[in-house]
Amino acid sequence: MSPNSDAPRSLPSEQIPSLLVGLGGLFFLLFLAGQYVFYRAQFGLSEGLAVSFSLYVIFMAALIGGGYWLGRSDLPPKRYPRIGGWVLGGLLFFLTINLAIMASWSGGTTPFRFSWGLWAANVGASGGLLVGCVEARAIQRELEAQRASMRAEQAEGQRQWFDYLNGLLRHEVLNTTNVIIGYASVLLEDDDLDGATESALERIYRQGQDMTKVIRDVQVLIELTQDDADLRPVDLRDVLDDELRVIAENYEAVEIETAVPESLLVTADDLLPRIFGNLLRNAVEHHDGDRPRIRVTAERTGETVAVRVADDGPGVPAKERAALFERSDNSGATHGLGLYIVQTLTERYDGSVELTETGPEGSVFTVTLPAADRGEAVEEANESVGESGETVGDSTETPGESSELAEKSGETTVEG
Repeated sequence: MSPNSDAPRSLPSEQIPSLLVGLGGLFFLLFLAGQYVFYRAQFGLSEGLAVSFSLYVIFMAALIGGGYWLGRSDLPPKRYPRIGGWVLGGLLFFLTINLAIMASWSGGTTPFRFSWGLWAANVGASGGLLVGCVEARAIQRELEAQRASMRAEQAEGQRQWFDYLNGLLRHEVLNTTNVIIGYASVLLEDDDLDGATESALERIYRQGQDMTKVIRDVQVLIELTQDDADLRPVDLRDVLDDELRVIAENYEAVEIETAVPESLLVTADDLLPRIFGNLLRNAVEHHDGDRPRIRVTAERTGETVAVRVADDGPGVPAKERAALFERSDNSGATHGLGLYIVQTLTERYDGSVELTETGPEGSVFTVTLPAADRGEAVEEANESVGESGETVGDSTETPGESSELAEKSGETTVEG
């Protein structure tokens, strides 16, 4: 037996609302008992009983209803004991005052004094419950306000830290990496390099490029943690054209085929290109052949737009598929942060991304995004130029319709 086994156990806070309901019921039973004992001859449905009951019922109902409400309110149970203390204190305080008045008054029968005392206890308990609940809610609001203020201060501190970290990556690490890549590129142009030196420089160049990608991915993650999404209609055709142009310029051997309708709008923000840039680079960099082939198609169905990025690579290994979109822990996965960022961004837009097909003949990634209407785009544009008094009409041309990759037919093939 433990040394504290004989110690009195405190009442669980969660039971206090039920006790308040029980207290209201007890007052009701005492009222009926008093009526029966003292007025047995007249006990029943009489005018006197109705008048007496009306003096009690409001405060009885307050206790019963207040206890029921308290148990289902958003007040935490740790506030209940203080409310219970107010109920007990109110009961004793108001009853004591009325008992003192009764003691100083020589008139009144015993039944009258009993009814008076019962009424005083009922009123005092109900008043204490009201004061206790009001105080508890005030304390809770104050605590929530303090917590909100602390969270805001922490968020501001994190934002400043992320701003510093982002600036450090951009101005120090990224610039230094670009200098390394630049010098390696210049040295590689020397035709007199021996094999070992050229191999070392190529490795430096590749590692520098990889470091640049990681830095940019980290910058995207920092942006995602800093800002709330400012979503608006974005022309998907323009975004895909720009990203495909970058791929065609950076990877000379790639073959690109697209089938994307004009003026296909989705709900997104300025980070949308990162989704398709990562998917396209992933398709090229994990290709095991000399001439990667990519096909990008998009189609609106109802309230969503589905974009399919297909390649003819070797497929995703079975052991990597389960955690394909999870953040890499550098334990051997070959997709790094790229696909993790893709999933994070699609979820930011209330969309999704999945590996819908994979095998020796290639893989298909499908990105689903919320569709936006032309009217929303016009309204967004009007708001952005409202201060200058200009208006964007429904006939406004979509930027980028003359893109080199975007023919009016909506389908084109580009070889890098």
